[in-house]
Amino acid sequence: MKTFYREIIKQEKDVKTFAKDVGVTTQTIYSWKSGKSKPTTANMHKMAKILKINIDLIIDDFYK
Repeated sequence: MKTFYREIIKQEKDVKTFAKDVGVTTQTIYSWKSGKSKPTTANMHKMAKILKINIDLIIDDFYK
């Protein structure tokens, strides 16, 4: 499972609210989780800020 998604669950965040805060749809979040698509750099920064984690963890999710 992708680190960002584990953090959503760990922090007990609602996926719908998280998606809205990032500025995408819930379907987009699930596409990122499954590896069907990748977030933009700007969205990765938003995700890291919202989840209060290092951006490198999110980058590793998609480019490692």
